Amino acid sequence: MTTSVTHCSATPHRPDPQTTPLPADPRAPSQARRAASAYLHRTQPSLAPDQHADVLLIVSELVTNAVRYTPGPCALTLTTTAHGLDVAVTDTSCTEPAPRTPDLAGGTGGLGLHIVDDLGARVFTEPVPGGKCVHAAFEDV
Repeated sequence: MTTSVTHCSATPHRPDPQTTPLPADPRAPSQARRAASAYLHRTQPSLAPDQHADVLLIVSELVTNAVRYTPGPCALTLTTTAHGLDVAVTDTSCTEPAPRTPDLAGGTGGLGLHIVDDLGARVFTEPVPGGKCVHAAFEDV
């Protein structure tokens, strides 16, 4: 009798990153949310509903900032990492985002980066050719 042994890989399979090009107009946040929702259902099926909603809110905030404050199109890239999920928005500005005092009376914003931070994502920015990439990294998603 012959016995075969199957060895499991030390690292589980992670799906390929998903990049979604987005227009530089008000349609971008909703397109980004739809793309992110599909990715999450495919790659993170056990994600709790509140975590799913948190990720979609962060996607919306980062893409809204890219459309509002940068010229040109942007792109959303979602990557499942060994420890969680990386939400990355690339845009055509080299200016690093900075939190500002929210305008609660005039409606001009200022809440986006505060929301991302409050939801527990680690935010960092990296320069890329022709602009920057803003990341919101979730661990243990």
